[in-house]
Formats: sequence, C-alpha cells, structure tokens
Amino acid sequence: MCWHHNAEAVTDVVLDEGSPRPATRVEAVPPQPPPQEPSTADWAMRLLDGFDLAIVVCDERGVVRQVSAEARRLAPGVAEGGSLADSAVPELAAAAARGQAAFEASAGGRALVGRRRQLGGGWTAWHLRDVTARRARDDAMLAERARSRFLARASRQLGLSLNPTRTARTVVELAAELGHAATVVLPTGEYVHGVRGATPQVGRWTSEQLPPALVEAMDGTAGGVERHHAAHFGAHRHVDLSRAVEAVTVPLRGAEAPGPALVLWLSGEAQAVEDPDGEVLEEFATRAGTALAAARAHAEQARTAAVLKRGLLPAPLPDVPGLAFGAEYRPATGVGSLGGDFYEVVPSGAGASFVFGDVVGTGVEAAVTSGVVRQALGALRRVPVEPRRALEVLNSSLLDNAPVDRRWFVTAVLGDAEVGVDGGIRLELTGGGHLSPLVLRRDGRAEFVKVGGMLVGALPAASFRTVEVDLRPGEVCVFYSDGVTEARGGADGAELFGAERLAALLTGCHVMPPTAVAQRVVLGAQEWLAGREHDDIAVLALRAAA
Repeated sequence: MCWHHNAEAVTDVVLDEGSPRPATRVEAVPPQPPPQEPSTADWAMRLLDGFDLAIVVCDERGVVRQVSAEARRLAPGVAEGGSLADSAVPELAAAAARGQAAFEASAGGRALVGRRRQLGGGWTAWHLRDVTARRARDDAMLAERARSRFLARASRQLGLSLNPTRTARTVVELAAELGHAATVVLPTGEYVHGVRGATPQVGRWTSEQLPPALVEAMDGTAGGVERHHAAHFGAHRHVDLSRAVEAVTVPLRGAEAPGPALVLWLSGEAQAVEDPDGEVLEEFATRAGTALAAARAHAEQARTAAVLKRGLLPAPLPDVPGLAFGAEYRPATGVGSLGGDFYEVVPSGAGASFVFGDVVGTGVEAAVTSGVVRQALGALRRVPVEPRRALEVLNSSLLDNAPVDRRWFVTAVLGDAEVGVDGGIRLELTGGGHLSPLVLRRDGRAEFVKVGGMLVGALPAASFRTVEVDLRPGEVCVFYSDGVTEARGGADGAELFGAERLAALLTGCHVMPPTAVAQRVVLGAQEWLAGREHDDIAVLALRAAA
C-alpha cells in the first residue's frame, strides 16, 4: 500500500501477544510557517518606547510616519499618516514649516523643547523633551540666588548710615523690591513711604490714623508676618495705595517697644524679588530692625553728647581791660568733640580769675569729670576762699565721690591776674600737679615757671603751692595740657614733642596776639603728630596789653 502526505494514516497497535486491536486514526499536523520578524522600524520604535523617548518621524512630504508613545503623550494629536499640524503643540508644526532646528513650547502645563535631526532623503525626526521639572529647579535656584543677593545687598546698604530717617528710607527702598510699595512707621508716628523705583516720602501719622493691624505690629502683639486686605488700612492723603490689593505687616524688632513696623503693599504684579512664603521678608525685617535700632541708639547718643557738649565745652573768653586771652582746644582722636581738658576765665575786680586743667583720661567720662571739677570750682569762687583751699576742697570731693572701680585724677592751675597801673600783670598761680606754664618775655626768651603742687584727687593729704609771676606789658603766659608735650612723632613715630621743643617753638612769639600763640602751639603739635592719634590738646594764652 502506498501512503500519500495528504492521506489519512492508519496503524495497527499491538497491545497483547499477537492480538491486534482496532486501529486508531491520527491526523497529521500540517507544518506551520516560520514566525515573521518585526521590521527595523518597529524594532526602533519599540526601543524608543522602552526608553521613554519622544520621537516623531516625518517623510519628505511632512507626513508623520512614526510616533513613539512618549511623543503621543507630550504632543497629543500627532498620529501616523497625519500631519504635525494636528498636534496640540502648534510650535512643533510652526518650527517644521519654517525649517527651524529647534523650538520651545508650553502645552498642557508642561514646558517642552524640540530639536530636529535630518535622516536623509528628506526625512526628518523631531526629538521632544519635557523640561518642566528642570525648568522648575532652575527657576527655584535662580530665585534663591536672587533672594540671597537681595539679603546680602540689604545688609550692606542698611549699614551705611546711622541716621534714623535715612536708614528708614533705605528700608523702604529695599522692601519695595518685594512688592509694589513699602511703608516704615516709627514709634513717633513719623513714616517713610515709597513706591518701587521712586524716591521715598516722609510724613507723619497721628495715633488715630494708625490702623489696628499696624498698631499690633508696632506694640509686639502681632507674631510676625501677617497678611491683610489693603482696604482695611483705609485711605491716607500722603500714601497712594490705589494699586495695592494686599498689605503685609511685619514688626521691625529692636530693643524698644513699641517699635517700628513695615507695611509691604502688594499689587498682584511681578515682584523684583519673589518671596512666596514670606521667609525673605521676615529675614529682611530682622536685619532692618537691627539697623533701625542701631541708628536710633546712635541718634540718642548724639543728642546726649550734644547736651553734654553745650554744658562742658569752654565758655567764650571774656573781654577784660588790660588783658588779652586766646585759647585752642582739640579733643583726643576718636572721642568726638568732648574731652577732659578744660579752662575757664572769669572777670574779677581789677583783672580776671581763671582755671586751666586736665582730667586723666579721654572721651565722655573725662569730659563729665571736667564738668564736675568746673562746677565745684565755680561754686568755690562765690565764697571768699583762697585758691589753695579751693584745691584742697576739690581734692576731698574727688576722693569722696569717685567711682569704686576707678579714681578721678586732675591736674590744675588756679590763677588770679591783676592789672597794674603800668599795664603789667601780677599773676598768682596755685598749682595742683600741672605742667609748668611758659612765659614769653619781651626779649624773645621763653622760660618755664615751676608751679608744682600735687595731683588733685590722688591722695587725702595732698599739698598745693602758690607762686607769683610778673608780666610786663606785651609779655605772654602760656598754659598747655600734656596732649602737647606728649604728642608722639618724629622718624619712628615714638618720640615725644616735649617741653623743650615747645619752648623753642614759642621763642620770639611774644609779639603775636594770644590767639595766634595758642594756634601756633596746636599747629606745631599736629605737624609733629603727622596724622597720628593723640590725647586731648588744650592751650590758654594770657597777654599783658602793650
């Protein structure tokens, strides 16, 4: 029997010994064709989908031939056999039409960029990328840098002035970069208001005009940055708030309460420095509050110093017949306009009484001590007491009233000048440890007069002495402080000016008016110092009228 491939096959299956069973029919399985391999294009698209790459391939006619899954997500509407114009990203079709190599777009809340690659034969491929997250990171980094630069610049500018109003202007100019406008209100009711880019204006609010939210920010009731509707602040003729929709208040904390407060006015427009969470404003407010507190403290110190200055600076020299006076005063380097050197001249009988002294130390403390000394001696002049006894009383007073941790030491010369009938002057000088005055004689000589005496305020049993000096008409007696003789200069900057150099400087100067003599001493010491630091310098010159 012959079998064909398409015939049914029948076989006998023997199960037992030589006993055939009925035959079972088995159908033959036709051969299967081999599996079809994907095309190269399919493999490429599967690869792109596997790596989430957004690729759109177009032929030479602009017909879309291949679209990856990611491309369909980023550019909905793009489909094989269609056109790029079908995409929900119009910038893609526009870039293809203009032959651009790249484009940027915003679609569906995403930031997209696309680049074109030529594939040959007129075919092109567009690679699309979602850069939303990267842009957000970049924007956040740029914003953080801008905030850091703003705070650094604010710190520099806030430290440039110690004038309260000028500092408040700076706060307003800087704060306006965080919004549309800014207002700083001081505890006195004075305010500074400015719009971004404009010159701030100064005005004053009464307590009745201050809105409750601002009062709370000033008295410390408000906890920090608080937001309000701008309409709640009412209208004010000096502050144009027509464009403001929101007001943000923040205390400018310093040492006092109530303190100043800042109002930041927001208009909904873009800000020069973005601050969505208010952290920059809060940090800026801390720095601004510190700067304003420092400015107010400095202003208060300046006012106090001005009051002291009016009471402690030497009074103008009087006109006394037969006598001519001249004086110069230079406080120590870096202590302002106050120091411990002092002098005073008071007309008395046929001449004048005077005092010239030097408190050990410099600055405000020395100036206050000199004021105490001058007041004590002024009171003693009103009672009939000899100069030596006056120094003894002053010595006891300084010992009794000096602070526990320090002593008040003073050197002083008390003088009485009596004009004679011949135009000469008899000087009675009582010394309390001061430098020897210098007498300029008519023959041009400069001679020292030793007065002596002990330092005032140093010892309970201090002794003082009195000497007499006669000045003929035209002769001059010069009193000076140790700021002159102890001025350091020379080649190494350490050599003292000294008494001998002073005598040489004034030799032959008896012909000069006493004011010119005093100026010559100060100028000589300053030339020797050559700009170096120095102690208080004081000079008093007395001349017998020629």
